[in-house]
Parts: sequence; structure tokens; C-alpha cells
Amino acid sequence: MLILLFVFVLNVAVFVLLWRLDVFVNSDLYGYGLVFSYSWGESYWYYNQLTWTFLAGAAALTACSIIPHYLHSRRPSGFSKLFGFLLPTSALIYQVLSLFFLNQVNSVVRYTLYQYGLSVNFDWTVAYDPIYGASFVLMAISLVLLIIPVVRSLDLVKVKWEQEAE
Repeated sequence: MLILLFVFVLNVAVFVLLWRLDVFVNSDLYGYGLVFSYSWGESYWYYNQLTWTFLAGAAALTACSIIPHYLHSRRPSGFSKLFGFLLPTSALIYQVLSLFFLNQVNSVVRYTLYQYGLSVNFDWTVAYDPIYGASFVLMAISLVLLIIPVVRSLDLVKVKWEQEAE
């Protein structure tokens, strides 16, 4: 349950980073010569919206996963096992998709915006790279951590603590 709560907190932190990334692209980059065009705007908005949508889905499914995992720790049942597997597995899939679309957003920024007046200047990357990098790393950590509740719900890994008699 603590892992699921931690993943949820990581995803909330990513929401803040994605908001900052969006503000950076939609306001700060104009100071580096970017000229608005619907050609790049539509693809950016599409990928950005999908990133937000799948990240919100991953966060919601992760939060909902806490309930069956709590029930499973108290009294294992078919319900807690099934939903304890399905919800974090769905969250894992959503997390993968949000990572994929975040990479698509990065591709638009890195490879498309130069065609629309963005100067080849490393000054803007000093601000952009930490935001994108932190978002990507936190999403990847969440993805890896979501594997643990999936495996736990299937009881594939059982850890038993044995006390040694002294």
C-alpha cells in the first residue's frame, strides 16, 4: 500500500512538472524566437493532452489500487486478488502510455520547433532539460514501482520473515 501511495505522490509531482513544462513551451520559448503556428501547436497539444490524460488515469488507478491491496492484506479474497491485480496493471499500462506521449512532446519541442523560429540556443535547454528530465525519471520510477503490487497481488513472490530462535 505504501508503494502505491508513493507512486501516487510521484505522479502528483509529475503533474506539477508537466504544468511547468507547458508554461515553458507556451510562453518562455517565444523569447527565444519561436513563432506560433497551428502546425506545431496541434501536434504539441495533442501529445501533451494525451500525456496528461494517461498520467491522470495512472494516478487515479493507482489511488484506487490501494483499497484492494488493503483488503488483501487484511483478509485475502478473490475480489482483492483480482482487483489488486487489474487496477495496478491498468495503472502500469497508463503509465507506459503517458511516458510514450511525454517523449512525443519532447520530440515536438526538440525537433519541430526549430522550423518555426526557435533559435538553436542552449540557453533555453538549461531550463527545459531539468523539467523534462525530472518528469521522465519520476514517471519511469513510478512505472517500475507499479510492478511490485502487480506481482504481490498474484502471490508470485512471498516473503516470509522467520525469527531464529536464540
